[in-house]
Amino acid sequence: MNSLLRSSLSAALLTGVCACVTSSTSRKPVPEGAVVLRFAWPEQLSARVTHTLLLSGSQGQRTYWWSMLPGPEEGQRRLLVREEAGTSQSVLSTMADPESSIIFDAQGDFVSYEAHEDSDSMGLLNALPLSAEQAAEVRERMDAAREDVARERWMQRVGRWRDVMLVPGETVRTRTRMWVGQNAFEREEMEAEERTTIETGVACSLDDTEKHCVRVRTVTEPLQPYRASDPCARARATKRFELVTDPRTLLPYLTRSLSEYQMDWCRDDGTVHTREMQQGEEFIFTYGVEPVPQGTYSRR
Repeated sequence: MNSLLRSSLSAALLTGVCACVTSSTSRKPVPEGAVVLRFAWPEQLSARVTHTLLLSGSQGQRTYWWSMLPGPEEGQRRLLVREEAGTSQSVLSTMADPESSIIFDAQGDFVSYEAHEDSDSMGLLNALPLSAEQAAEVRERMDAAREDVARERWMQRVGRWRDVMLVPGETVRTRTRMWVGQNAFEREEMEAEERTTIETGVACSLDDTEKHCVRVRTVTEPLQPYRASDPCARARATKRFELVTDPRTLLPYLTRSLSEYQMDWCRDDGTVHTREMQQGEEFIFTYGVEPVPQGTYSRR
């Protein structure tokens, strides 16, 4: 969600999760059929990234282009991101946190992100009647928020899965914590459980006939409802995440996240009403394609 607009939806976006899956180095011997996810991105890469934001039944979409370049230091690489030019955007799509160019190293560690001055957030900042000092402070906060988003997406796609071993048919259960509550001011960090599974023989894309990808799924839920004893303030949350990736390279083909919320409150007559909300986003990565220059047309 766009960092400037995030606060307006904070009542619905209450779940924060941090958990780790056991790496293959700590699980010996290797079980039969186990899959070890290895990081080995190619040095040259181009892709179209289709980003869809989902919010309680509505959706908006943006398109980006990836290309790989040498990084600023030896052993580093730059994943350059460009937004597709000349396409109309819905209001909802502009609320999504945009993709950022990032720097990562040969081991797949996130190093830094690169801000784009022509982003929607920067355009909004420039239009606000702020003093130079105020603008600098807001820009600093925006940069920090954008870096957090870039780092989190890299971790979802690559960082947390490097050298992780999963076994088809086995569920890995991890204790974690998540924020749950009625709104951004009435919430608490609660004990939660994350359940991770893997499915093999998955098609990487619609035209993939070899089906050499895997699908990793995680489901995170609190161990008990928020304010379970109060029927007028109970809240429940479930966070789901899905990654389709090539286990030989950890090159992602799809990520999909969905947070579901149910919040109870009492009417004046004492009856309980439940409000339900959903929020999520999906990224589809199509490799080997590049943007067509403006003013040209492709023949089919």
